[in-house]
Amino acid sequence: GGACWNNTTCLASLQSAMPAYVPSDDLPPNNPLLQDGVLNLNNPDNPYRDWSVAYLPYCTGDIHFGSKDTAYLVAPGVTKTIRHRGFDNFLYARKWLKRHFMHEGKMHNPRKILVTGASAGAYGAVLNYAHIKAAFPGAKGYLLADGGSGVIAESLMQEAIRPPNSVWNFAANLPQAVPGMTATTVLAASSFTPAIYSALTNHYPEDRFSQYTTVHDAVQALFYNIMLNDDDMSQWNKLTPQLFATWTSSMLNNSYTVAAAPNYRLYIAPGCTHTILRSTAMYSTETVGGTTFRDWFEGLTGGKNRMAWNNLSCTDAGCQYQPLTPTQSTACVSGS
Repeated sequence: GGACWNNTTCLASLQSAMPAYVPSDDLPPNNPLLQDGVLNLNNPDNPYRDWSVAYLPYCTGDIHFGSKDTAYLVAPGVTKTIRHRGFDNFLYARKWLKRHFMHEGKMHNPRKILVTGASAGAYGAVLNYAHIKAAFPGAKGYLLADGGSGVIAESLMQEAIRPPNSVWNFAANLPQAVPGMTATTVLAASSFTPAIYSALTNHYPEDRFSQYTTVHDAVQALFYNIMLNDDDMSQWNKLTPQLFATWTSSMLNNSYTVAAAPNYRLYIAPGCTHTILRSTAMYSTETVGGTTFRDWFEGLTGGKNRMAWNNLSCTDAGCQYQPLTPTQSTACVSGS
């Protein structure tokens, strides 16, 4: 998980108690067999237990969208190279999937494709969606971004996303065939994520797009604070009530801006935990607007709960919408 884009986030933080990203995919959190939620194919309540699954682990620090080896300065005259190759890894996986659906030299398109991702994977799912559709143009597409609401700071835009000095080589990987996607890199940080979603929802009007988050997602707020203080690790864990208020307000603005699209829905749950797809929480009986996440998630792709796929927010249903105290925020980060 996580991401990195400068000396502090990519190198110095690895020597601290709060690394900005995980530099190895050979860890238990990256093993799908050790996860629950949608990855538990033995749970009869999992609406996707009978679907074929391709799982892409992550350790490149580039939200699955980098295509560049970047040398970061460790000390005067000393550099260390980080291989931001998440997009290249994705292309390899896409090539493998295409071979899987080839039979006697002909492509047999799947009828439906559900693209999902959690945390950094939420951004990877959104950014790579058009590339998946290009590989399987005959499939009906669905997307769920889990815990990636796109509240980002100008530092990330300037160092990781905008050309010509992007440490991830980000812009080169945006799909040229989707109008407006390449132009997003010149936007202000506050406009970037809504513009990405708007480009996709407009270009694929028959497909469905959705996002999940909690109203006080502590890990997303933490990473927003890291972006605001990306050269000063001493500030990273200082999640003030004001920071949470800013993050939540920006998250709601992003979410509701895109919600104007007829093929987009949001699910904003109470609390401060981070992501739901890999957790038993996916099967919780807790509801927003009378609908559980599990039923809403099933409704995304149709089935018996197709009517459950609506815009649902606990801020409309009376959930606690007050900034967290420092003690509460620390507990939330630890719990996530």
